[in-house]
Amino acid sequence: MTSVSGDAKQRASDKIARLAGHGLDLVSFWRASTEVLTHAVPYDFAPCWFTLDPASLLVTSHFDEGVPELPPQWLLHEYYQDDVNKLADVARSQRGISTLHEATGGDPTGSPRWHFNMALGGDQELIAALRTPTGEVWGALGLYREPGQPQFDDAELAFVRRVAPSLAEGARRALLVGEATDPEGPDAPGLLVLSQEGEVESATPGVERWLAALPDGDWDAGRLPSAVARWRAGRSGPPSTPRSPGRSRSRGCCRAWAPGWCCMAPPWSPEVPAASR
Repeated sequence: MTSVSGDAKQRASDKIARLAGHGLDLVSFWRASTEVLTHAVPYDFAPCWFTLDPASLLVTSHFDEGVPELPPQWLLHEYYQDDVNKLADVARSQRGISTLHEATGGDPTGSPRWHFNMALGGDQELIAALRTPTGEVWGALGLYREPGQPQFDDAELAFVRRVAPSLAEGARRALLVGEATDPEGPDAPGLLVLSQEGEVESATPGVERWLAALPDGDWDAGRLPSAVARWRAGRSGPPSTPRSPGRSRSRGCCRAWAPGWCCMAPPWSPEVPAASR
């Protein structure tokens, strides 16, 4: 496989960080990130992208251009087989990244996971937790190489570790966008899109509820709360609000992640920090 220069890896890292701030839906974010990874870490097949529930570390979704649906055998191996290099185990580890060859001391032949991968054509397996800077794991990445290919080296592992927080942020934001645009319940966040002049261009159902919960705004009169205006102007953070589910639900927060985008959410929703292009 062709080696990748340090400059190319840095450009790839910067591009993934930018993608994470664009407010893409989840599939679009995974596809765009796949294109960047292709030029930074050589691999075979297609990457396996997972979202994980941060509390339980259970898989909540899977995306792989070559495998549209996880086979039942994979789920059995992941959750019931006594083995190494499982997503949850890697996610709980301090390092947050592992290869199957590392986890088996260089001899993976005793691993049921390796035999399952080999049946699909993959010898090398790299699993990385997508962990935010605050420590929440929102996803995982799996990369694979065919038999006879070199093992993932230290530089490649270091690159994946470097971009993992950006991938985690992008996944978390994508999940929040999806919940805002296709809400599943009354406490779903709302998405507000503003023009460069600060005018409302669009709003998802329920956003007026969260706007009304913030002080000094009047949705019916077309006046946004000052908290939204501050975020839109790029000034310092949102108003102080409780984060615990046990607190009152009468207050909401403004979360913003790109110019013109603001998400109105319950105080205990995953915080999405501001980001700019």
